[in-house]
Amino acid sequence: MRVRCNECGTEGEFQLAVWRCSCGGAWEPVGLPEFDPSNIFAQDFSIWRYGRMLGLDIDRPLKRMGVGWTPLVPIEFLGQKIHLKLEYLSPSGSFKDRGVNAMVNQLVHMRANLLVEDSSGNAGASLAAHSARFGIKSIIFVPAYASPSKLAQISIYGVDVVPIEGPRSAAEKAAQAIVGKDSVYASHAHNPAYLAGQMTAAWELWEQLDRHVPDWVISPVAQGGQFLGLWFGFKHLQDAGLVDRIPRMVAVQPARIAPLFNAWHQGLEEVKPIDASGPTVAEGVAISQPVRGKRLLQVIKDTNGMVLAIDEDAILMAQQDIARHGYYIEPTSALVIAAIKNLAEHFKPSDIVVVPLTGNGLKGKPKYDYGSKD
Repeated sequence: MRVRCNECGTEGEFQLAVWRCSCGGAWEPVGLPEFDPSNIFAQDFSIWRYGRMLGLDIDRPLKRMGVGWTPLVPIEFLGQKIHLKLEYLSPSGSFKDRGVNAMVNQLVHMRANLLVEDSSGNAGASLAAHSARFGIKSIIFVPAYASPSKLAQISIYGVDVVPIEGPRSAAEKAAQAIVGKDSVYASHAHNPAYLAGQMTAAWELWEQLDRHVPDWVISPVAQGGQFLGLWFGFKHLQDAGLVDRIPRMVAVQPARIAPLFNAWHQGLEEVKPIDASGPTVAEGVAISQPVRGKRLLQVIKDTNGMVLAIDEDAILMAQQDIARHGYYIEPTSALVIAAIKNLAEHFKPSDIVVVPLTGNGLKGKPKYDYGSKD
């Protein structure tokens, strides 16, 4: 698998022991085959439908998990037609499966047999599920404050779960400290194959929208794997001459932990670490400094995008609002529903607005009164 560092431009073949560039930057997939619709595996309704275009060392899965080809459902919301991409219908209940599926297949192909990850919940659950399916060992470092529902899900797959006290970054440091000769860092924040897997959501959207791309894509962002994967996917379609534009990309964060919003609002080219003003119900995006912050800002600028910061009450209200349309999602996923209200004045009636619903609501305890009808 060919990779490149966006920070310094170094290129090379991906190696298990070299999980990031010597400059500290994260690897990105590079040198992908041109996107050719004739190379789609038409009878495969998983991410491997596009296996020939992923740029991995394999184009078919070693084991199948049923990841990908999630429904795209148009609904009327606040007077605007929006399209819900139901990523939470993945095997482990979140969008992370899309990237993790590509990553684990690539790592196992490279003969990895002990995977290490740090996660607040969804990535850990996805890696644990894949480890069980592949019959390999994983160690997941989790923040001790993570949702009990998510910790229970990670544990049930039979992996080693290590709770770490302190901020989210403490779990990351603990995981990286044990990566060595016998273990591989299977990080959704750093791994280039993870980004490759996330590209497939853009290609699915292109097919589901009759070979058109949306006008807007609105995504919750912490490390930004989904956000960047979508952009890479749309860019790959554009480079192949299949579309003439890339959607406006909107990143959404909780106001209490919004490093990307702060950097964008200040006109910076890099994302500086922040101190959280408090815990957020959107625990899945509680990251003080994204690994790929510079690239995220580039994408937002290049697509004439935006970054929004949503307060806690608005997140919880959005969770209720979309539930009353029939969709139960976790608070992190509800960020994008709250963003619809803030963006309404920017939408045209004819705009195609895509909103990925990233995580199942059963993953976190609701913070509102069940009996309330307000």
